Amino acid sequence: MTNRRKAITLACAAAAGLSRPAPGLAARKPPTDGVVRLGQSTALTGANGAVGRQFRDAALGWFNLVNSRGGAGGYRVELVTLDDGGVVERATINAKLLTSTQGAVGFFGFAGPGANREGTQEALEEGVPFIAPVSGMHVLRQRDNTHVYLLRAGHRDEVRQIIRHTSSIGITRAALLFEYESAGWEIRDSFAQAADAAKLASSVSASVARGSADVGPAVATLVAASPQAVILAANPSASAAFVRTARKAGFGGSFYTVSTVGGQVLLDQLGSLAVGISVAQVVPFPWGGTTAISREFLGFCATSEVKPDFASMEGYIAARWLTEALKQARLRELNAAALGTALGQMPAFNLSGFPLAFNSDTRSASSFVELTVVSSQLKFLK
Repeated sequence: MTNRRKAITLACAAAAGLSRPAPGLAARKPPTDGVVRLGQSTALTGANGAVGRQFRDAALGWFNLVNSRGGAGGYRVELVTLDDGGVVERATINAKLLTSTQGAVGFFGFAGPGANREGTQEALEEGVPFIAPVSGMHVLRQRDNTHVYLLRAGHRDEVRQIIRHTSSIGITRAALLFEYESAGWEIRDSFAQAADAAKLASSVSASVARGSADVGPAVATLVAASPQAVILAANPSASAAFVRTARKAGFGGSFYTVSTVGGQVLLDQLGSLAVGISVAQVVPFPWGGTTAISREFLGFCATSEVKPDFASMEGYIAARWLTEALKQARLRELNAAALGTALGQMPAFNLSGFPLAFNSDTRSASSFVELTVVSSQLKFLK
């Protein structure tokens, strides 16, 4: 264990009111018979709090519904969520607490680059599966991450889809705003590769510091390059600040965002300035009821008091995916290894028109990406 992780473990012990470092897997409090206890660290407060709450509320609503009907594969599913506020160190401490004091046999729905980067490492060290993280990070999608079970497409898929779309409508000059940290570097590299493959006339990128909304230098760099479109892939506050500042600077081109920026968060922050922004989505369109899964989701939202949006749709699908795996596996004994096996070996199935098939090469069950746009009525349209 590195000195940093030892320090975090000691902090974890202090946070939990323990007199010694949080125990590891062997000393963990065993789960109650008949219960699958999942642990989640996500931002419930702060800039990304809305996304975390929406995902959690939908997943929790589905688990409660399944439990009221007798459980999944004979097991009740419980979700314990700890707020990390988007702070990496808090997410790491939360991961320790979720296994050592809450008896979590799996991590579920971690959100944010820091939480997912540290969370997947903690999951590996604690010997628990890392399930349905809200992340497009490519590093999670490596074949040797055998403890990771993703639901969604990656940032590479999203960026390629955006560049394919912009190229199809004649855009040849594109730019990228990214956050200067590992997930942002991945997006930057994906953007460069997609721009090269599309033979764009020009492509340029600029960054903001992790967690910062100081976009002045980035606006100056990107606007000076005269792009026709800018892809936003920084934190929501920085992305919103970039739109406001770039428009004031005279930028009249189009904006696109990757899914993890949070389209609804941008809409809430920008109001009418969000009109025309295109947002990559990795789950089916939640509204309108034009597909079977959207009709089922809207009915679920009405009875569970969940607000329909893309983040809650992702939480809903992730929860259904997990409970379906438990039903099909019919586990005689529930532990971390058995839970991971249930997800990894689950046959492909059609979730009300949304196909899910876990691929061990990409560590994901879906590669779905589509673009939506904010209308003049401040609604998302396909």
